[in-house]
Amino acid sequence: MTANGFTEPDTRPAVSDSPAVAIRHVLLFGASNLVLGWPALTRQLQQQIAQPLHIHTCLGMGRSYIRPSRCLARVLPGILESRLWQNLPRPSAAPPLVLLTDVGNDIIYRFSVTDIQQAVAETLHRIRTWDARADIVLTGLPVQALDDLTPFRFQIARRLLFQGSPLTLTEARQQAHELQQLLGLLAADQQLRLVQPDRAWYGLDPIHYRRRCRDTAFQTYFSRWAVSSSAATSPTPECPLPTVAPPLPISADVTRRGRLTVTPQPVFQSRSLQVSAW
Repeated sequence: MTANGFTEPDTRPAVSDSPAVAIRHVLLFGASNLVLGWPALTRQLQQQIAQPLHIHTCLGMGRSYIRPSRCLARVLPGILESRLWQNLPRPSAAPPLVLLTDVGNDIIYRFSVTDIQQAVAETLHRIRTWDARADIVLTGLPVQALDDLTPFRFQIARRLLFQGSPLTLTEARQQAHELQQLLGLLAADQQLRLVQPDRAWYGLDPIHYRRRCRDTAFQTYFSRWAVSSSAATSPTPECPLPTVAPPLPISADVTRRGRLTVTPQPVFQSRSLQVSAW
C-alpha cells in the first residue's frame, strides 16, 4: 500500500464482463473537473462501491458535449461524437451508475442554453436506450461562484482557461442561471438527481473545485446513487477488493497538430477496476 492509501495494480486477471462476475459499469461524462479530480474521483468511487468496477469515461480539459474541443495542441471529439456510444458494454446484472458534470463548458463555446440542454437530453436518451435501469446523477452549475466573481478575476480566468473566448461576465452569469433552470426542468422531467455544487468548493477559480475539496465533491455526487445493499456484491472482510490508483486515462481518439492517434481501450486493468476513456 502506498502513502496515499492506494495499493499498486496487481497482475491477476482483469475485471470481466462475464455474467458470472458482479461487475458494476460506471459512466462518467465531464471535462476539467474529472481530469483534475481523477485521483479523488477514483478513490471515492472505490470506497463507496464495494464491487468490481469498469469505468467508461468521456473527459478532458475543456471537453464539450457538442463539438470537438481544443486544449493547446490537443483536440478531442465532442462527447456526443465520441466512440463511447459504439463501444458500450453488454449490460451487467447491476444497474450502471452515471455522472454528468461540467455541463457549463459549452457556454464558453457560445452554444445557446437550449442547445446545451438538448445535448444533455440526448446523452440521457442514449444512456437509457442502452440500459433503462441506469442510475443517473446530474450536477448543476457553480452559479454562486460566478455571481461572486469580479470582472478582473473573470478576465484572468477567461484568459487562462478559454483563450480567445469573447464571452463577457454578464453573459456568463445570465446564461449559467438560464441553463441551471433548464437543467432543473430536465431533471424533473427525466426523474434525475440534480445535485448543486457547494459554493465552498470553489476559490478564486470559479469553475474548478479546490484541491482540498475534490474528495468531498465526488463523495457528495456518488452518495446520491441509489446503490442498494442487495445489488452490490460486497467482498468479505477476509478478501477485500484492493483500492487501486489508475493513472489519468488517455482517450481513444486524440488529434494533435492534425494527426489522429488511436489508443486501444481499456487503458487500465486490475483485478477490481478497469478504465476505458473515449
